[in-house]
This record gives sequence, structure tokens and C-alpha cells, in this order.
Amino acid sequence: MHVRFPRHLLAAAATGLVVAACGVAPTVEPKADAKADHFTYQGGDVATAQRGTDCELALRGALTPAAVSSLRLASDALAKRSCQGKTVVLDLADGSVGAAITVGSMLRNRGFDTRIASGSTCHTLCLLVFAAGTRREIAPNARLGFSQIPPDEDFGRANCDTELDNRQMLNLARYLRAMLPGLTADYMLQQIRATDCRSVRPLPASDAVTAGLATKG
Repeated sequence: MHVRFPRHLLAAAATGLVVAACGVAPTVEPKADAKADHFTYQGGDVATAQRGTDCELALRGALTPAAVSSLRLASDALAKRSCQGKTVVLDLADGSVGAAITVGSMLRNRGFDTRIASGSTCHTLCLLVFAAGTRREIAPNARLGFSQIPPDEDFGRANCDTELDNRQMLNLARYLRAMLPGLTADYMLQQIRATDCRSVRPLPASDAVTAGLATKG
């Protein structure tokens, strides 16, 4: 048995469905990252990410001249976006003091905050870069400590004890005092000079905040 409805009732029903559909706002999922860039180098990589108006660079691996070049490319890529906040997330291994100071100076000049990645290990070279952030945050479960500065053309060591000559100390002091309050810079210098090759001097996150190295633990 077929039931036929008058045409005017069918038209009214169809109109009601259209009106009801127009009254429901569509659900739009926000994009976590509008565009991602990835720059690799021997020993590490730099990746960009954007969430809303907040932009991040993730710097992972060794601090080398190649890391400086990749970071510059990634930073230039972020400069083309609308970023209100810019943070570099650090998960760094060894490298050279020269590269660490160059990276840190670049980050400060370009107005980046720094954050030590959750669960990562951040020793002396990483801490030098971390010090460059306008705001400096330690993510949960990150392990900080002062290790002996690795040897390179400018910062060498002849024995287990740390022996920096006047020129090396002056370079470190100038950099740290440009990045940090005077007392915090002096604290960093003291800790670096007191570290030898036998062990890493742990730095609890709470101590980093108290000393002024971190602005948020």
C-alpha cells in the first residue's frame, strides 16, 4: 500500500530541513600545524611547527657549524609566517663551544624563547644555548648538568681538570653576561670552571630557577 502526500506538504518539509541545516554551525577542527619544514644536517635536524600564532623550532643533535646553517634556514622559514610567539625546543648532544655561542647569539637576536625538551639531557653546551632565550623553560623530566667543555680550536683541555685561559674565559664571560643577569652569568662561569672530566655536576631544575638561569621550571 502506497501513501501519497500532497506536494505542498513535501515542499514545506524540504524547506524546513534546509532551514534547520543552515542553523547548525559546522564543526571545524583546528589545524595543529599549518605547514611544517624539516632541515637535516649531519648529526642532527631542525623542524618547524606552528599552532595558531605560536611557532616552534625543534633543534636536535650535535652543535656544529652545520647546525648553525640549518637553524638559520629554519628561522628564515618561520619569519615568513605570522608568529606572535617563537620558541626553540632543545634536545642537544655534544659539539663545539663556538657553535653553541653562535646558535645562542642568533636566537637572542631573533627574539626566541628557549625550552629544554621533556625527558632530554642538557649539559654545558646545551645550557649555553638555553641561556639565550628571552624566556627560558625547563620541561618535565629534563636532566640538567654541567659537563666539561669539549675541546675544539678555541676551547681545549690538556688534562682532566678544566683549565681555560684568559681569552677563553673572556669569550665565555662576554657571551653569558650578554644573555643573563650578571650574578647568573657569574654562577654559570663558576660551575663550568669547577667541572672536570670525572663526572657531570647535576643541576636540579629548582636550582636553575633560583640562580636565574631558567625563568620557569
